[in-house]
Amino acid sequence: MYKRFSIVALLSGCMLFIPVPAISTETSVAPLANFVAQVIDNHPRIRSMDAALKASSARYQAADQALYNPELEFDTERTDINTTSLGISQTIDWSDKRGARAKTAQQTYNANAADANSLRQQLARNLLNALSEYNTADTLNRLGQQSLQLMQQFVDIAEQRLQAGDLNQVELDLAKLAALEADLESSELAARLSDAEQALFSLLGDRPAPRVWPGLPQTLPVIQSDRLDIEDLIKTHPVFQAKQAQINAARALVSLRQREAKPDPTIGIRAGREDNNTLTGLTLSLPLFVRNTYQAEVTEAHAQLTQTEFDARSTWLDLKNRILTARQRYILTRNTWTNWQQRGTSSIKRRIDLLKQLWQVGELSSTDYLIQLKQTLDTQSAGIELRGRLWHNWSNWLMASASIFQWLEIDERTSSTDIQH
Repeated sequence: MYKRFSIVALLSGCMLFIPVPAISTETSVAPLANFVAQVIDNHPRIRSMDAALKASSARYQAADQALYNPELEFDTERTDINTTSLGISQTIDWSDKRGARAKTAQQTYNANAADANSLRQQLARNLLNALSEYNTADTLNRLGQQSLQLMQQFVDIAEQRLQAGDLNQVELDLAKLAALEADLESSELAARLSDAEQALFSLLGDRPAPRVWPGLPQTLPVIQSDRLDIEDLIKTHPVFQAKQAQINAARALVSLRQREAKPDPTIGIRAGREDNNTLTGLTLSLPLFVRNTYQAEVTEAHAQLTQTEFDARSTWLDLKNRILTARQRYILTRNTWTNWQQRGTSSIKRRIDLLKQLWQVGELSSTDYLIQLKQTLDTQSAGIELRGRLWHNWSNWLMASASIFQWLEIDERTSSTDIQH
């Protein structure tokens, strides 16, 4: 009995050094926010989007220019009668096609700007998920290494006790199998950690990796469901704002096509001499849209507007479903995590103490103790995974509600390029 108690005493002592899951010691989001902001500001995809916005802004500037330039005409003719004349003509934008073009380009820019903002939020969400997975994988890897060390110690003690006649061969073989399983699990966890780190590297763009990855705050906010305005969240979401801008652009395009179906007159003034006589003239020309009335283009623009409106409605419903689903998943996961924190940690400690007491009184064999020990380790692993799911669901909620920059307190400006009026 005394020798069996020595084994369990050592195992229990080793077990107490295995940490309860604690992903980070950070209490503020500031380090995390600084990291995310720096990655976003220097990421090639964001730089590419900024360049696209500058091009879109330039297209607006081009669309806001006058459609027609004046034409200067000089004519000279030498025959029996010498004639020389100089004239100038100007086509008038009678239906304000310029204004319709500018409005279409402006709304297209607004849609691109909203898409760029959505891209920034997606990159921020991906960074949060990648950091969460890295922290989860790192904690699981350390737990796996400690579990492997514990199992190897158990095998060493079992071999000593076998030689002393206090343990049979079956129990030793079981200990070796448990150590082998722990070794395999440790290798898988190390590979998972490597994959998680590579996923982080892929999101950094041109920015070098930091010496230490930023930690995650220990606590996450509670979603105040009674204060949420789902419709307001959708209206301010960059994805829906992009759709709204596309609708406005489609409406402006309809107006442009309608105005393009109206002819613009050209007025000209001419003056000159015919031998000794002075000539003056006034010309007015108007194109006749007889062979092509341009109504097909108007019909096409109306169809595109209808399509865009239905797309916006579909986006509204999709965003509403994403917001409700993300909120529910986060609330459920957070409640489960809170319960685990309140009861899971103490339950693990009580379980270790109980196993020790059962060993002391001889009511638990070494085989049963090994099984119970693995169950305890699995419980700790489940707690770590739960913490990772909590962060994953939180970042998905931030993305669904378009509040990720608000939570991180990061400037939400899409680009330094603005349309100048």
